[in-house]
Amino acid sequence: MDEIDVFQRVLWGIAISLDGVLLVLLLKRKNHRVFPAFFVYILVDFLQGFVVLASYLVWGFDSEIAGRVGWGTQAFVIAARALAVAQICGQVLAKYRGVWALAKRLLLATAAIVLLVSWAVARGSWQFAVLNADRGMELAVASSILILFVFIRYYGVTVEPAVSVLAIGFFLYSCFHVLNDTILERWLYNYSKMWNLVGLLAFMASQSLWIWVLRERQSATTREPKLLPEGIYNAVTPEINDRLRALNDYLGQFWNVVRKRS
Repeated sequence: MDEIDVFQRVLWGIAISLDGVLLVLLLKRKNHRVFPAFFVYILVDFLQGFVVLASYLVWGFDSEIAGRVGWGTQAFVIAARALAVAQICGQVLAKYRGVWALAKRLLLATAAIVLLVSWAVARGSWQFAVLNADRGMELAVASSILILFVFIRYYGVTVEPAVSVLAIGFFLYSCFHVLNDTILERWLYNYSKMWNLVGLLAFMASQSLWIWVLRERQSATTREPKLLPEGIYNAVTPEINDRLRALNDYLGQFWNVVRKRS
């Protein structure tokens, strides 16, 4: 048996075990109530591992049917990951209703565009459609998180450490995944084993970050920003506060007008 195959299967088992550890931590620390979409994502990924493993045991590791099962179930993982990232963005931006209203529309539009483009360039192959959707969604995830961090930095928004670490884990994994999928599409058959190996290593790195931050119970994110008293806050960061307030108020008024027109 190829040494890469053996090493890959060992890593695969470790990755499934790490998903199990994450699920236990989320339930034991009650963090599934704080990050429900993230909990669903880990659960879906955990179950996919067993479904794919069962298909390999039944039809063999090189079976075309097992490959279809793996690619087919990956679509559910992609969707769950997108929802988890959207929830992270919501936990940061939902307290600014105008900003979040714009962000939600951008996220939905991006997801729709990714799916349409993935199918259009799939050349009639559902496997390529899933691959392109996977790459496109990961690119959208990485871009969304990068923009989120720029927003946080520019406006001085306070974010819970757990939310930041979860976002960093998604960002790092998405960046590696985009590169990995791009190489896989160019050299699909010759690179497939290495694709799985690199993907597992990148995902395990993110899993380790998530386990580290979720080892403690997290408090629910408040929906209203905790601002300093007006006098102190204006003395420290008047320009940042004014820009953020103006942006939020403008977007809030804009969406109210849109709803009235509709």
